[in-house]
Amino acid sequence: MFGNNIYQSDNSALVGNSPQQVHERLWMEGRERRWKTRARNAVIITALAWWLVNPVIAVVAGLAYIATDLLVEAQKRLTTRVWRRGESGASHTARILKVLELRGYSVLHRRVVPGYGPFPHLVVGDGRVWLVENQVYSPEDTLLSVKGRLFVGKASHAHVVAKLEKLAQSVSEALSGDLGVPVKASIIVAVHGGKPKDTRMTAGGVVLMRPWRIPSWIHRRSAGKSGAVSVQELSSRVLHLYGPSLQGLRGELD
Repeated sequence: MFGNNIYQSDNSALVGNSPQQVHERLWMEGRERRWKTRARNAVIITALAWWLVNPVIAVVAGLAYIATDLLVEAQKRLTTRVWRRGESGASHTARILKVLELRGYSVLHRRVVPGYGPFPHLVVGDGRVWLVENQVYSPEDTLLSVKGRLFVGKASHAHVVAKLEKLAQSVSEALSGDLGVPVKASIIVAVHGGKPKDTRMTAGGVVLMRPWRIPSWIHRRSAGKSGAVSVQELSSRVLHLYGPSLQGLRGELD
């Protein structure tokens, strides 16, 4: 899905009765029902607070409920935005990862890893590399980690995890051999859409979380630690070993 623009006619998410289009239609049709439910609940809360406490608290409680419910709805819309637009999530994650550049990390996009192919994001720190992949799920997909195994609905995604683990090992071995010092490579999956059972899940050697949690998670694990190789030196070797993928670079990450 790299390189596709959401306004192109070949974006299947925006054509005909695609799951995205059906989802949008149902969401629009349900607006009036949601507002009626919201208003009814606010009236009940206000009435109870009026009876139990006082009118001022009652009004505040009713308004607070409405505001909270709207925020929850907005968050749900935000988490499904990438899926609804039929995107890969790369541009969204790339914007979020800019936070790490301000903290001294080197963030590279769309690099080609031999034996794997184009990879969306590589974050380089002191003596360590994080490979950030994007996975986009339908709002109805439940994500669950059971004993280190990833399930999407009832389907095991062990093959996806195994492929990413192999990738991390390959990158770690290549950089360690090139530099002559141990370099750890870790995989993080940015989860777009879906219904993860936990804010952060681990399946094998792969960590899955919402994109906006990634910068703080990486930084916390780097705080106070200094690797055998500087960010600049390690970044230089990453650039040397993993060249840019030009196909589809414009449009998705620009």
